[in-house]
Amino acid sequence: MRIKETAALCLLPLAAIVAGTAAAATPIALSKLYASYESADYSALSMPEYDQRVRFTAVVLEQNTSLADTALTSATDAGSEAEYARLSSEDPGQSRKLSALEPGTAFTATCTVGFSSGSDYMTLTDCTVE
Repeated sequence: MRIKETAALCLLPLAAIVAGTAAAATPIALSKLYASYESADYSALSMPEYDQRVRFTAVVLEQNTSLADTALTSATDAGSEAEYARLSSEDPGQSRKLSALEPGTAFTATCTVGFSSGSDYMTLTDCTVE
């Protein structure tokens, strides 16, 4: 009986961390996130948002396929033509959702700010489309 109580006590903090991670996506405008990337001299590693979950609304510029044959969605803010980010997901269902978005379509997603350096766009990974 004591082992079950100890195991339960050990798992409670882990459950809180997992629940907190899912709810911890910071809402931000894609243009503001891109401004942070520009301020960091186009190095995601220097951004305070690096490796963090962010939630934003964007518009699809175009659809491409990565070298790994996964969907790459180029995105911007409404009313802009500048490519701010390229989104991807390792989850097959989410990758299909991304690739199904037509150019010009507005969408909301939660992604992790991934590594990019020296490129004109940010890399957003592990994306979940709402």
